[in-house]
Amino acid sequence: MPIKTGTLVLILVLLFPSANAQKKQITEFTKGGILLLKLDNGFTTGFRTATPDLYSGGVALSPQVTVIADRLRLGANAGIVYNNKKLSGLFGPAAALKLADLRTKRPMALAFGNLQLLAEANWGTHQQRMAGGGIGLELLQKIQLGVTAQRDYHLNSWWFRSFIAYQFNKAKKVKHQFE
Repeated sequence: MPIKTGTLVLILVLLFPSANAQKKQITEFTKGGILLLKLDNGFTTGFRTATPDLYSGGVALSPQVTVIADRLRLGANAGIVYNNKKLSGLFGPAAALKLADLRTKRPMALAFGNLQLLAEANWGTHQQRMAGGGIGLELLQKIQLGVTAQRDYHLNSWWFRSFIAYQFNKAKKVKHQFE
């Protein structure tokens, strides 16, 4: 029982500064850069009965910069993935387009997250050449969850993956209009 309570306290302590920062900073996709640490898993398939579906899992870093405030981020991916009993490096460009804010209905209308359209192209060290996209959910400007589908147009397969990411960014002080 103490382990569960300790874990809950640790999660609340980690998320409390993020929730407190949201009171000061309502908009998301603010000017500046972020760094995402992604952990993903999924499978690859050729959609043929002769081709088995293979497990895929990996870790990646994705630095991104806001190009259009409150709307668009551009960046890159670089990571290691396990697929087909091999470790491969993957790298390429990435983009995130904000589709909608997730806000409370209270008078202050605090934003606690957003929904994003993701686009990626990745090239790998074992001749992978992929392009695709997906949907992402950003919560409290710290955690991202998502699903992606990418077509490997060189090896003729599809990669379906889900991910969880931690977002490293500095909370910037918002200057009020009348100060």
